[in-house]
Amino acid sequence: MGWTALLRADLLVLSRSWVLKGWIIVLILTGLVSVGGPLAAARSIPVPASGILATQLDAFLMIWSTVIIVLAAGSVSMETEIIADSILSRSCTRTQYIGAKLLSRMMVIEAVYLIYAATVAYVAWRYAANDMTLATITLGVGIVGLAVLLLSALGVAMSTLVNSTIFAVIGLLLLWYVASPIFTFAGADYLSPASLVRNLPRILKDANAPQIVEAAAEPTSIRVTFSKDVDAATAEQIANYTIEGSTDHRYTPQTAVYDKAKTAVVLGGLNLPPGERVTVTVRGVTDRAGNEISPAADMARTTVRADGNAPPTQAAGAPSPLGRRTTATAPRITQCTAVGGSLRVTFSAAMNRKDVEDPTHYIVECPPGTVRAAKFATWNADSHSVLLSGLDLPSGEQVKVTVRDVRDAAGTPVPKSGSWAVYSEVTPWKYLLGFGIPTLGACALAVLWFSRRDL
Repeated sequence: MGWTALLRADLLVLSRSWVLKGWIIVLILTGLVSVGGPLAAARSIPVPASGILATQLDAFLMIWSTVIIVLAAGSVSMETEIIADSILSRSCTRTQYIGAKLLSRMMVIEAVYLIYAATVAYVAWRYAANDMTLATITLGVGIVGLAVLLLSALGVAMSTLVNSTIFAVIGLLLLWYVASPIFTFAGADYLSPASLVRNLPRILKDANAPQIVEAAAEPTSIRVTFSKDVDAATAEQIANYTIEGSTDHRYTPQTAVYDKAKTAVVLGGLNLPPGERVTVTVRGVTDRAGNEISPAADMARTTVRADGNAPPTQAAGAPSPLGRRTTATAPRITQCTAVGGSLRVTFSAAMNRKDVEDPTHYIVECPPGTVRAAKFATWNADSHSVLLSGLDLPSGEQVKVTVRDVRDAAGTPVPKSGSWAVYSEVTPWKYLLGFGIPTLGACALAVLWFSRRDL
């Protein structure tokens, strides 16, 4: 019960702290200005939601980190004389005291951060040009939240190491703002505050490019369905669509109308012969995040029906209805890894050597949306993998590979659901370990040092 009493007492002290009250007030005021301004401008010019949220999260790493350090670094050093009397009189133990300090400071600081971040995320999602998904929001907010948690734990630990609050604050400020060389030396530059600020927009932004799912043709129109909501301005530009018949004859639509509810575009004003096999190719259509349609799924073929009830035809490269029965046993890409100018693609089964050693059967995007051509493809039967070489892959960028017209040794084609994989140097688990382990280390250091220090 002594520990819970200490926890409640420190939470009460924090609730009366003018540093915390002032921080919350300033947060609200600056949030109204820095979020309200871009949203007001968004009425005439689209403003990406990821940019708004990234700016607010950046502030916790570069500006509000000072307040976090002050709240955490003064937790023990400001009460040295008081706690000495309590511990010497055995009203509480050292472990109970430092444990209550760690939990209360981390809880309050993290609660302020999460409430503010969740509010800004919702407002940006609702009123700005949304280019995020729930997964990317959770990932971005969670990563910065881990950094805030680490900073809080370091603050309390520094407060146990240094008796002076001023020295504790200054020491931690210096450590935090020159952290980049430290993380670089440790081989984890992505964990530094400056690097995280640079990467946040990419983390928050939805990186999945739209794809053509299916197409259905009538004598006077063609409906093209996309895998996700796309930007209406680009979707309704007639020049972004090319329609070719079986004899290479081109048809030009007169209108393009986007149906957001069905994520489909209806190309009208056409005169298509019944029974004609037509190919629709899309270029320049983007989603709300600015990702241009995937070059691996920007084409669909369909047949014009005279009755106007043409069955939808899947995009080129998609599995046929019969193929769906064997999706569980069909070959697929299990992973891809990039090193320098090469990319290794691993399959789940032995593949047809002729198919997999044709570089034209691979679409490599780095970053997603920018195609990089491989010069050579070498099959390794032992590891069921192909080494794509001669690539120009920018360092630190995400790499996506998609295969087309590739079969396994038994002749079964790779279905669309298993035809692609993404490689990224920095993955969520690296942030979890990179921030989580040091946080636990800082807490352990605070407990161990405080249990042995002179009061």
